[in-house]
Amino acid sequence: MSRSQSVVLDSLLLDLFQELRKAGMALTLEQYELLQKAVASGYGLGGWQDIKRVCRLLWVKPCDNYDASIFNRTFDSYIQQHHAKMPVDTKPSENNSPAKISPNLPQIPPRKKGTPSTQSKDEIKGEVQVPIAVKTSSISPSFENTRNNFYLNPKDFPIQLQDVQVAWRLLRKAMQIGWDYELDIEATLDRIEREGIFSEVVMRSVRIRRTELLLLIDDSPAMIPFFPALQPFIQAIQEARINPARIYRFTSYPDEYLYHWHHPAKAEPLTNLLSKLHRNRTVALIISDTGAATATYSQERIQGISKFLTALSPCIRQLIWLNPLPSQRWEQTSAWAIDGVLNGKMLIYEPASLRTATRENPQESMIQTWQIYPHP
Repeated sequence: MSRSQSVVLDSLLLDLFQELRKAGMALTLEQYELLQKAVASGYGLGGWQDIKRVCRLLWVKPCDNYDASIFNRTFDSYIQQHHAKMPVDTKPSENNSPAKISPNLPQIPPRKKGTPSTQSKDEIKGEVQVPIAVKTSSISPSFENTRNNFYLNPKDFPIQLQDVQVAWRLLRKAMQIGWDYELDIEATLDRIEREGIFSEVVMRSVRIRRTELLLLIDDSPAMIPFFPALQPFIQAIQEARINPARIYRFTSYPDEYLYHWHHPAKAEPLTNLLSKLHRNRTVALIISDTGAATATYSQERIQGISKFLTALSPCIRQLIWLNPLPSQRWEQTSAWAIDGVLNGKMLIYEPASLRTATRENPQESMIQTWQIYPHP
């Protein structure tokens, strides 16, 4: 998208935001900032309906001040008035496929056809449940003439930068790896001084302190509202508070490729990445709602994640999975099934869960996914 197109789209979104506020939705400046970040990352660039889907995920909540009917009515009216102004090509291709997506989006390779469709338990009842965005205040100052005069400073999210640093220190503590032993030179010399030259040598278990982090973040549309809450992990890596570390993104589940977090169009084959991991040093941290945010169950997603974990397990020392949704929201969703694959070790996004995971014995916390979802 050219600079002029970006300016037009930004102006349309600003007008839309103000129209929704006038219609009665208690939207805040922070929520508009979330939309700007989503569009800057390549989401919503498939036309009006794509923008509507992203806005619904970010702005509609199950309460009166965020009523879905107000959103749909106002949005559809706005589209009718400004349909021709959309600076993105929305014409369908010859095979009726969706509009061409921006190259900024991570392009997941085509997957096998014929997989079961995703179904929500609320859709069965004729209702559609939308994920609750990051909680913000319903009271905000006037938006007029303040477009470039406000800043979003996340502070009240569950996990803070200091929590990430504490967890990293715990993960880096020395620990025994396997059943290997090495000569303890100092203890052997002390024994020789006490017992003489013919005393036996002293052996000690091999312990390792070096730890490497592999951070994998799900960038599915339903995860967009939670991105600000993940910033402490990203900040810790950017500022080298966690080092060495790799950070990648995936959509729904890792397939043949993972994508660099700061360069979404830059793909790395999964086989190449796995070969670079050290099984005695690498800690894999995965952050994903796994379908809980939209209350959906997808057999394709479950099988895809299970297959990925089977390939990942022999290459890492420990796996930690954080879900930004509370555990009561997992029931009857893909998250519920994946928690079973992880032997009940999927964790909610809070400091206590993170500290618990870092204190576990990595040999005991390793998963055996092939026992549940076998793959050839």
